[in-house]
Amino acid sequence: MNPIGQSLGTNLVEQLAPRVLTPAFAFWAGGLLVLWTSGYGRTWAAGLAALPTVLQLLLLAAVLMLVAASAIIAEHLTLPVLRLLEGYWPHRLAAPPRERTVRRRERIEQSLQELTAKAFHGEAGPEDERLRAIAEQRLFDLPAEPSAAMPTRLGNILRAAEDRPRTRYGLDPVLCWPHLWLSLDKEPQEELALARKVLDDAVRLWLWCLLFAVWTPWSGRALLVTLIGCPAVYYGAMLARARAYGLLMQSVFDLYRHRVYRGLGWPAPADAAGEPAAGQEVTTYLWRGIAPPGMRFATEGKD
Repeated sequence: MNPIGQSLGTNLVEQLAPRVLTPAFAFWAGGLLVLWTSGYGRTWAAGLAALPTVLQLLLLAAVLMLVAASAIIAEHLTLPVLRLLEGYWPHRLAAPPRERTVRRRERIEQSLQELTAKAFHGEAGPEDERLRAIAEQRLFDLPAEPSAAMPTRLGNILRAAEDRPRTRYGLDPVLCWPHLWLSLDKEPQEELALARKVLDDAVRLWLWCLLFAVWTPWSGRALLVTLIGCPAVYYGAMLARARAYGLLMQSVFDLYRHRVYRGLGWPAPADAAGEPAAGQEVTTYLWRGIAPPGMRFATEGKD
């Protein structure tokens, strides 16, 4: 092979390998296994064996391209699927589970108050302390405001993480995030990107488990993979990864939020008590371009 062809072949392999060696490959390989065990695969295998070697290689290349293309499509579907799993549904569908979330939060708060009162009076035992820790964790995974409740556990975990910067610092995480991201050093950016990647990987794995049901007409075991795989991925991986991503995003606001002020030339809050109001002013400025009367942008401390 000439150097140019060899270089092109190497580049093609390097580009396709990350796409092929994904859950998409497991999906198609599992589908072929289903077809094989159903009897169709043996017939096709006999026909393929009779083809010339060149056609077999071309067919193999086409299969690999199909796997890579499906993996790319799944990547583009990751965000819509994540939003679906978060609970961004039509109001009629979302309202009942949101109301259940609000009622569940009220029950957790009442239970936590009772357990805290027992601890205050010295009446709490080890089991009470364990239940108190569980209640605090469950409350941590829910948005503080009832109006922000989501229909799903995943949605509530991510919404709670988004709402904490707004509640604590007055900063809207959606509006402030691009400015904060650009001010971060390389290391926290990489940590955040990795945390988001592992969450997206779990979402895509859930999607492939769901799609595996298309093989059900050839084998009922395919549906079993979907019924077991989707809940296992959701509860076994996705929720934990969403919680880790949310905590990391919150930590970035805790540690680096003042860089938003410095980057804008905005006076930093004088104390913790005044920070929510200052953050709301910054949010208003980023959203509407309206600064408080008499506002003077600082030039000192800007990078």
